[in-house]
Amino acid sequence: MGKPEYPTREGIWSRGKRSEPSFEAVRLGMPYGEAVANFRKAMEGREDFDPAVLFVWGTMQAKAVLGILKAVEEAFGESGQGVVRKAINQVGYDAAKQLVESSAFPDDLSDVELISFMVTGINTVLYASLERPWVVSKTRCEFDIIWCPHQDVYRPFDCRVQRYFVEGMIRAMEELKGMRANPYVDKLIPRGDDCCHFLVEKLECAEGEHPWAEYSDELEKKALARLDKNRGKDRDKR
Repeated sequence: MGKPEYPTREGIWSRGKRSEPSFEAVRLGMPYGEAVANFRKAMEGREDFDPAVLFVWGTMQAKAVLGILKAVEEAFGESGQGVVRKAINQVGYDAAKQLVESSAFPDDLSDVELISFMVTGINTVLYASLERPWVVSKTRCEFDIIWCPHQDVYRPFDCRVQRYFVEGMIRAMEELKGMRANPYVDKLIPRGDDCCHFLVEKLECAEGEHPWAEYSDELEKKALARLDKNRGKDRDKR
């Protein structure tokens, strides 16, 4: 399957409307409210501002986070991984908490609608991504990411950084809305797919390690194994 093609009229951005009637009453908020307000004032009426430079700045930050993870991982191994992962978790938690607290969701939403609509906020606001969402059943929703800010600069394995943000976001959803859900990804644009495709299942069990975190643990071990393999190759060259 080929990579996505642009321009496209598919999906929704942060101000887009979903097809479900219940979404009409949803109001997605904005984290970092004061900073956002100051930014909007700074660019108001300015014709010399190109929004693409903000994307460049964000990409530089994303590559820096990835670089920090790899450097600390190589220098300190498992303990270094834990430090960086915890820090990224906390940033994800804080951002999602502010998003949920500044948003409005109707009280009569079904559990899966609430999960799906919160995920739309995460995808389109926190990740600035172009999303195509839908509800499948009472316990499952899905979405495609048609465009992601990282898709052209991250390799597939680099996307593990985003898993650490999502761990914090999941915790915020659980604490603020009592919703426990597990996302699962089976397609990635950096792997050459036409979109990133996620399934999100509502979890009935409120205890135990979250499946999302369990797979993140596996990726950490895989990263360390790669480091050991590369170090072995370097030793063989000497």
